[in-house]
Amino acid sequence: MKKTFNLKSLAALLLGGASLVAASAALAWHHNPIDKISNPDKLEYTDVRVGWPDFNEPFVRDGIVSKPEGFRQVQAGMTARQIQVMLGQPLKQTQGSRGLEWDYNFKFLMPQSQNYLVCQYKVVFEGDQAEKVRESVWRRHQCLDLVQPKG
Repeated sequence: MKKTFNLKSLAALLLGGASLVAASAALAWHHNPIDKISNPDKLEYTDVRVGWPDFNEPFVRDGIVSKPEGFRQVQAGMTARQIQVMLGQPLKQTQGSRGLEWDYNFKFLMPQSQNYLVCQYKVVFEGDQAEKVRESVWRRHQCLDLVQPKG
């Protein structure tokens, strides 16, 4: 017995296939590997989640326009007050695996371009309180390269 597909069946088959492709692309997109160069201790950063109504937004993550040179002054042992004077208030404060973490988003003008790169930055303090800076970490090495260019 020979089976034939009508137009509705074909449309349903195509729609189902497209849904599988979209789902697998979404899963692949969500996989966000840790940058071993700028974030060797695998510190956690928040991801941006976009729902259907938000697709018309030009940028989901934005940051404070900054100059990369200023971040070269951030050093271990600095106080929370010194960090606040230099960087401002953090977007978020959480207790991480290595101590209290302050999260920031900054935006840098890319060299020889009119485009900006939004960078996530984390300042980690020793212990549960914001006493002294243990370390500072960029989520992506592209941001680290803008701040500390290779000579």
